[in-house]
Amino acid sequence: MTSSTARGVGVFSLVCFLLIASASARPQLGDILGSLVETFVENAIKTTEITILDNYCLLSRSPYLKKFEVHYRAELKCPGWTTIVGKGRDHTNPTNSELAAIKDFIGQALKKGLVTDEEAAQYL
Repeated sequence: MTSSTARGVGVFSLVCFLLIASASARPQLGDILGSLVETFVENAIKTTEITILDNYCLLSRSPYLKKFEVHYRAELKCPGWTTIVGKGRDHTNPTNSELAAIKDFIGQALKKGLVTDEEAAQYL
């Protein structure tokens, strides 16, 4: 056998080994990826009950993809108080999207006269 033939057989053997190894590893890789996606979804999509100025409110957030990057949008609603919906969009940090939604909500409430400047100051 010549050295080029032996090298070709070696490369072919290595490729076969890698294909067999990857085929047997796929269920494990799938389990890992599935677990990562599940954990991400559980932590990324969130609805929280909060109190703003003694009013019951719901703060929700969800992820979306923008140019292959995860961004977050958030909404704040206070159903027993007003129909205003505060929105925070286009943030790569989930907490920043929530804070933007709160600021947007308070800003709108201030314009409508539902809160005073002093009450709004703690949120803006």
